[in-house]
Amino acid sequence: MHIRTTIVAAVASLSIAGTGLGQLSFEFTDSGQELGNRNSRSIAVGDLDGDGDLDAMVANGGDPNAIWFNDGTGVFTESSQVLADEMSLSVTLGDLDGDGDLDAVCANYYGLPNTVWLNDGTGFFDGPVQDLGNGWSVQGVLGDLDLDGDLDLVVTNAGAPNTMWRNDGGGVFTEFFQFDADLSYSAALGDLNGDGLLDVVVANYEDPNTIWLNNDGVLFTEASTFGNNRSTDVALGDLDGDGDLDVMVANEAQPNRVWTNDGTGVFSETDAFGGWNSWAVGLGDFDEDGDLDAMIANCCGPKNQVYTNDGTGSFTETQSFGENSNSYGLALGDFDGDGDPDAMIANSNAANTVWFNTVQGACCIYGVCTQLDVAGCQNIGGEYVGGNCVDAFCESAAPTGACCVSSGCTVNTESACTDLGGTWTEDGECDDCPATCAGDTNGDGTVDVFDLLAVIDDWGTCP
Repeated sequence: MHIRTTIVAAVASLSIAGTGLGQLSFEFTDSGQELGNRNSRSIAVGDLDGDGDLDAMVANGGDPNAIWFNDGTGVFTESSQVLADEMSLSVTLGDLDGDGDLDAVCANYYGLPNTVWLNDGTGFFDGPVQDLGNGWSVQGVLGDLDLDGDLDLVVTNAGAPNTMWRNDGGGVFTEFFQFDADLSYSAALGDLNGDGLLDVVVANYEDPNTIWLNNDGVLFTEASTFGNNRSTDVALGDLDGDGDLDVMVANEAQPNRVWTNDGTGVFSETDAFGGWNSWAVGLGDFDEDGDLDAMIANCCGPKNQVYTNDGTGSFTETQSFGENSNSYGLALGDFDGDGDPDAMIANSNAANTVWFNTVQGACCIYGVCTQLDVAGCQNIGGEYVGGNCVDAFCESAAPTGACCVSSGCTVNTESACTDLGGTWTEDGECDDCPATCAGDTNGDGTVDVFDLLAVIDDWGTCP
């Protein structure tokens, strides 16, 4: 019982500190792993070997691409297989041939053809089974453009038109559309105007970014341009909570920007943040509050950054991390199986790194709530309910109240208070307890000679 009393008192103290702002606490911490050191440019994650956890494929510029298998706890081991491409700037994963496992497309630079690799289901890849163009490619993205049930491909190129490739369902691609002739670094696919078709947003380095609306799965129309230039990456997500897809753009030598959608594919700039050499952006709910937060990978000096969303699409920096490692790519996913998104960072001048996200949600123990991570909550015998303590209801097996003891006050159950020799008031407050002092032996509110005489009168006796 005394152990329980101590825990409840400690948790009550933690609860006050943890919920003062009504916000969840989270932090990305370095796992200590170093995954290769090969001028990495991009990372894609997915279950490559069919064991239920997220593995990783890394695109390396100047070295073969690499595969890293996850043991289920977020610890990665490099596969014995390497993909022979030697100038890949990105890799994207998807089931290209309809056999239920994840295949890969590598976008290659220096005029080398892009390549298609088919997975045998165990994380080992056959290929390249097809070469696609030779346009000094920067990135490939997959999506069902023509609504025939398989994944098609969009490739952004530097100094040549971007290209779209239609999949025949078996992982064989045929080029069917060219668009833009800019220095395009990135693209993202999503239904921007609510017609059920995947549209394309392109991040351009030398010209404004462009939006291409899908007419019928075959023809695409440039609908608008936005921003100015020097954009390096783009991501789509509902950033302001209105149910449509908004745009976040990573920029070099200027702030990153948020563009919100009016629901018809018309965008307005609503936020600008950072100001570094940003090269990759990832979106995920890092703090479990129901909206999309952002992680930015920065190159050439500044650390990588985490920004939290207030729910309206306005972002505030909450963490910077890394060691100025010229980060060019990132991938988000639950690597350690604890339910929140972690991060893997691709670095060009250092080893790639894995960062675990620790979310502190509402933890109930003996009717008291504190903000703790899942493991910490379980370690003290609590029930992890997530969210904010200010919103959580923690049912208590017994009512708590103010327990007045000679040394002060705690909030406890009646039985715990009795064990402490205190006076208990259900739903009472510690302000209701009379001010006491251990030296005031006669209880007159003053420590003086009369307290000493009372001790002398009782010397050697104990009632």
